[in-house]
Amino acid sequence: MRRKLRRNLKGISTIIATIIMVAISIVMAIAVAYWAMGIGNSFTKFEKIEYISIYADPRRSFSGAPIPQPDGNNFSGTAFTVNIVIKNTGTAAATIDNIFIDTRPFRSFANVSQSNLLGQTLDIGVQRTGYIYLPTGGTWSPGNTVAITISTAAGREYPNFVVLP
Repeated sequence: MRRKLRRNLKGISTIIATIIMVAISIVMAIAVAYWAMGIGNSFTKFEKIEYISIYADPRRSFSGAPIPQPDGNNFSGTAFTVNIVIKNTGTAAATIDNIFIDTRPFRSFANVSQSNLLGQTLDIGVQRTGYIYLPTGGTWSPGNTVAITISTAAGREYPNFVVLP
């Protein structure tokens, strides 16, 4: 009787051994998946600029004196101020390297200026307010729609439209 009992206690049953092996395999697979996701996320950082708001205000000089702008430039007569609030909602910093107005770089216009946007780096989650000053007459007049596109150093473009009041 004792011999028979000892012979039966030689090892664990095959069912219990299979359950333990499956459990260890699942735990290892989960650990490898978390590790692989961590590596993948470090290579998939991206920038994403979103417009929080964009609108235009008329700025007028009633006395004929130049209108002082925050960037040091002055406008005589009337001008539109395009107010832009943007935020980087991506997972990497974004550097603004150009601003396009109706598909042309803003520097190609003689009297157009901007403040607090060009050359700025927006870290993750950072919000920035900037202004673009458009002189009235010719191209820009009340009721016109203007396309504003912000271009980043990574080559991405973020377009939006504003109607001049």
